[in-house]
Amino acid sequence: MPRTAWLLVAALMAGTVSAHPGHEVVPEAERERARALQAEGPTETTGVEAILQLGELPLTGQFPAPEGHMLRARELVIAPGGVVGVHAHSGRPGVAYILEGEIFEHRSDEDEPILRRAGDVSFEYSGLLHWWHNRSDSTTRALVVDIVPEE
Repeated sequence: MPRTAWLLVAALMAGTVSAHPGHEVVPEAERERARALQAEGPTETTGVEAILQLGELPLTGQFPAPEGHMLRARELVIAPGGVVGVHAHSGRPGVAYILEGEIFEHRSDEDEPILRRAGDVSFEYSGLLHWWHNRSDSTTRALVVDIVPEE
């Protein structure tokens, strides 16, 4: 069975995949707002088979206030042997989702490096000191979403 299928089975067993009304893809309030604005486009969501809760990081205490900050999404492509140098997150919470390949994450809150593979998620909280190393022979791609000060 493919890794994604096993993840779905594990999520179903853990109750993190949801199909009940409290976990819709689009909240009803947002659908109502679109109707009020007479937005064009499909009004119903179809074909979404699962919603996998990958984790969460409360934003309280992560940065002083939303003013002056923005949500940023980047794709990092890390060559074999590549390193993302050690850095400390300061008022910059984020999430790294491994899209392809594998990479070791060295974290101040762990005694040993963590091998992150495609489909794995790393939460980067304010105060975390960490670095990444691609020890494999293949390229690693990661989607990194973080909250940063506006430039």
